[in-house]
Amino acid sequence: MRRTLIFSRLDGEAERILQAFGERTGLAATGGDQRTVFQLDGADRPIDALAELGAIDPSWAEHVRLENPQT
Repeated sequence: MRRTLIFSRLDGEAERILQAFGERTGLAATGGDQRTVFQLDGADRPIDALAELGAIDPSWAEHVRLENPQT
């Protein structure tokens, strides 16, 4: 089973946060207007999504929702 992170955008700041997440982790994003998906398989290091998001913006949860935090 592929391991993924699925995010829903909640407001206009979401794009900035998700773009920074991709840059910090080296993961490519896919998705549409409302959701962004990052595949964790093949990452060159373990990814702590919550720590990365917190480093980008401590109020990240006001802007994006992590749909599957247990992956």
